[in-house]
Order: sequence, then structure tokens, then C-alpha cells
Amino acid sequence: MRQRTVESLAALAALGATLMASVAVAETPPLVAAYNQQLVRQCGGDMTPALATQVVQQIDLNGDKIDDWIIDAGRYPCPNRAAAFKDAGSQVTVFLGRADGRALPAFQRIAYGSRIEGKPATGYALWLTLGGSDCGEGDPKARCDRRLTWQTVEQRFELVDPAAKPPTSTLPPKKK
Repeated sequence: MRQRTVESLAALAALGATLMASVAVAETPPLVAAYNQQLVRQCGGDMTPALATQVVQQIDLNGDKIDDWIIDAGRYPCPNRAAAFKDAGSQVTVFLGRADGRALPAFQRIAYGSRIEGKPATGYALWLTLGGSDCGEGDPKARCDRRLTWQTVEQRFELVDPAAKPPTSTLPPKKK
């Protein structure tokens, strides 16, 4: 599954390579717009401005004062999606905003919903509802919430279980 995610992110980057013209920061970055249009084509139907604000969100998730972009495909009513796949989850993709107005794909995961929490003064967090093995459960219908966290040193997003205890040191005790 991780390999498929890496391939999907690479395909998104390749798609955007032809669209990376200079844009104003207030505009939707070309790669985000292209990915959204791809979703519209796959699902059928029309993307109204009101619906676009539900599907595509912009907010600073990593604390660099530049908006990042989130597309939750589960928020788009997809008339071409077979009923059998409705409970299979939907792709949530996060694009990392850049100072030059572009955005690069930074995270992608199948989820059963997403929500943003936080305040301007304290920062925002994206929460994903995951299922089955992503929750450490054998039951595919099990659900759990995980917070998407920016890892500064690694320069990447990571899902964090808020209930997990921090790892304890595995170093042997110092000899006196």
C-alpha cells in the first residue's frame, strides 16, 4: 500500500510538472486545480463553487504561514461511484503550499472522513478517520481518528495516534 501511495504522489507530481506556471498566492495552485479536475472527471457531475469549498480546503497545516491544500474526495458526491464502494473510504490528499504559489503533493491516504480543528493563534490540525489495520484492529469496520502532524526534521507529514504513549528509551542505563 505504501508503494502505491508513493506511485500516486509521483504521478501527481508529474501531472503538475506541466502546470507549474507562476501564480498568485491567493489562487488555487495549478497542481491542486488539476487534481481536483481529475476528480471531477472521474466522478462525473459538475463542481460548483459552493461544492469546491467543501472538497478543496486551504489552511496552514505545518506552521510556515503558507496555506497548504487538502482535497477530501469523500466530500464530493460521486454519481459514477458504484454503491459497492461507498464504504471503502475515499482518498484524502494534502498538498504542501510553497512561497512561490505552487503546491506539491505531500500526503495521501484512504480515509473515512476528515476534519480540521484549531484556531489561528494556536495552529490547525487535520484529523483523519481511518479503519481496520490502520487502527491496529483486525476488524475492517473498526474506526479510529489520527492527527496529521508535520515532522520538521523529516520535512513530511505523519499520522499520530493521540492516545499512544511516547516511546521510552531503549538505551542501557549509564554505569556509575
